[in-house]
Amino acid sequence: MRYVDELKRSASEPAGAWGATRWRRKYLRESAKKLTVAACESDPVSATSALGVLYEAECQMGGTRVDGAEKTKMAETLMLACRQLALGQDPAPLTGRPS
Repeated sequence: MRYVDELKRSASEPAGAWGATRWRRKYLRESAKKLTVAACESDPVSATSALGVLYEAECQMGGTRVDGAEKTKMAETLMLACRQLALGQDPAPLTGRPS
């Protein structure tokens, strides 16, 4: 749940780890909600792993819009975080990441 708090904090900061654009904040808030739901499932490890697979698919789809590369990078970070969380490890912090 600490990682969810970090996602929420990054989404609320005017110039957070991923910058201040509206879609970034929305993406981080939605990701925090998804992780919260996964953590509350009867099998949170499987739910978090499945969420990691979802982010992996987003990475592979990429993006053709201007923000596509940034969104892919965010999805990759979240995919890796889900994998670490599923293993019971702390994911790398979001703070200090370039936008």
